Amino acid sequence: MSATAPHTPAGARAPGAPHWKPALERVGRLTPREQETFLLLAEGLSNERMARRLHVTERTVRAHVAAVMEKLELNSRLTVCLASYVFSTEYANSGRQETASRTTT
Repeated sequence: MSATAPHTPAGARAPGAPHWKPALERVGRLTPREQETFLLLAEGLSNERMARRLHVTERTVRAHVAAVMEKLELNSRLTVCLASYVFSTEYANSGRQETASRTTT
């Protein structure tokens, strides 16, 4: 075996990267309503507050949160909130910049 860096299997996270970071690549699996719920989680809202914003019941919000956790392969609400915050601040901003550059060219 060589003294170089160990082999990292495909799909594994980079050393030092948060364990929830790969979930950001799976956001496309979410339905539009699940995406709305995912983005509201970045705001740290309770199920009750999300239900009011989405005009649904708390039970429906719980179902959406559970579906988001399953589809993103995350096992806690906290990790979903962290992923949502990063997605809404970093990924959404990069998407806006790409859109802006396309409209000016």
